[in-house]
Formats: sequence, structure tokens, C-alpha cells
Amino acid sequence: MSKLTIICVDDDESVLNSLGEQLVRSFGQDYAIEMASSGEEALELLLELETDGVEIPLIISDQIMPRMKGDQLLTQIHALYPKPLKIMLTGQVDTEAIVNTVNAAKLYRYITKPWDETDLILTVKEALRRYTQEQQLAEQNQTLRQMNEELEKSLALLKATFESTADGILVINSNGRVGNFNHKFVEIWNIPDSIVATKNSDRALEYALEQLTNPDSFLSNIREMDTQSTPASYELLELKNNKIIECYSQPQWFEGESVGKVWSFRDITERKQAEEYVRHQARHDFL
Repeated sequence: MSKLTIICVDDDESVLNSLGEQLVRSFGQDYAIEMASSGEEALELLLELETDGVEIPLIISDQIMPRMKGDQLLTQIHALYPKPLKIMLTGQVDTEAIVNTVNAAKLYRYITKPWDETDLILTVKEALRRYTQEQQLAEQNQTLRQMNEELEKSLALLKATFESTADGILVINSNGRVGNFNHKFVEIWNIPDSIVATKNSDRALEYALEQLTNPDSFLSNIREMDTQSTPASYELLELKNNKIIECYSQPQWFEGESVGKVWSFRDITERKQAEEYVRHQARHDFL
């Protein structure tokens, strides 16, 4: 695997060599140091390294160069390769060029020439640390995005399953409040669209309870969160319109604690009527 590479650009050969030697002494063990004597050469070098998959954390460029000045070069580089940090070397402080490069190329720092080697090395070291942090953050963000995408897919699948089940499902949280219900629950209990549209889940439950012949008994069960004494329950509910609803509840746990209950409902009116018909036929003579 290729070393991370620092690129130095300066048209003055002696300055470029001095810069390269200082960087090699301090960073040569972990980083490759590449040098270019012009903006055009730097762009060719960048293209070659990027094609080879070499990672470039830092570019150091002189400002005053023939044909292509440092601010123009760094701005062009940033448009093509936004990841590397940029440091500008300048013998005369050109405020306008520096400001333009900060805005257009996200200039990290500028260093006046002739520079102090200690200051240069500390600045480069901080820039490399900053680059590493930014890449780690970018990787973490990418991982988080992937996790969110997977979570969204899982939630979409869970929602599809929740809505496609043959049973009406009602979720009650640990406070005895309605957490969610599916369309089949609305259908079984014939809950009006006007209530569903308000997204008032507790009102939907109240409407369902109003249809029971004995709502008080079921209400105490549905609000009861003492799941240790009643881990699960099954009962038949009779509605005022003579419907028979089969009802089953199962507590939900998280890290050893109850977080609520899931109730499932199924309309078994026709089945009960058929059973009653069979019993009647068995007990009565045809004549």
C-alpha cells in the first residue's frame, strides 16, 4: 500500500529542495514527499497519483510563480480534489489572494517566507492531524448513513408486515398509552376515518371500548402493565352489535424490563355462529 503523500510546489529549485528536505526529516517515515516546480507540473502529478490511488492529505504551494500563481493553482486543485488540505507559502502578504484562496480553495493556513522550520513543521503536523480527523469523521458519517439506510429498510419491512397481518394489532406502551395500531385494527373495530385522521391513538382505543358490552373489565386488562403476574392473556370480547372478537396479549421486554404489551384481535363472529349452529343441530331433532 502506497504511503500518504505530501505535494510541495515552488518554482525556486533551492527553496523547493529545502522544503522537501525539512519535510522528509520530520515526516518521511510515514509520508512520501513529492515535489513540483510549477502549477502545471503539480496538476499532472496530482492526476498521476490519484489514478494510482495514492491518498494526498496535504498540498503546500508557493504563491508567486510564473504562468500559474499559487492561489490559482490551489483553487483549481480544490475544484478537482477537495479532500487535501492546502497551505500557501508567500514572500509578500497578498491579502486579496489569501482571502480568495480561503474562500475558493478552503485554504488551511499561509506561511510567510522565509519560514521558521519549527513553525513549518508544527503547522504541517497540525494539518495532517486535522486531515486524519476529517477523514475519520467522514468514515463515521458514511457508516452512520449506511446504518440509517438499513434501519429505514428494516422499519419499512416491519411496517409492511405490521399492516399485512390478518390480525388487528394494538401496541400499548409501559404507561398504558396507545403506541400504534394497524389498519386491520381499524377495520375490525370499525373506527371512523375522522378519528383515524386525527392520529389520536388513545381516542381510537376509547371508541373501540365503547362498543364492548363490558368495557370496564377489558379496560383494566389493557391498561395493566404488571406483566410478571400476567405474562400473556387470551379472552373473547362481545360487542354491542353481537360481534365476537378473539383477543390475545403478549408483553414486550427490553433488557429484562417490560416496555408494554402487544394486543392482537380477530373477528371470529362467523366461526362462533357456525359452531353454535352445529351445536344446535346436534341437540335438536330435525323433525
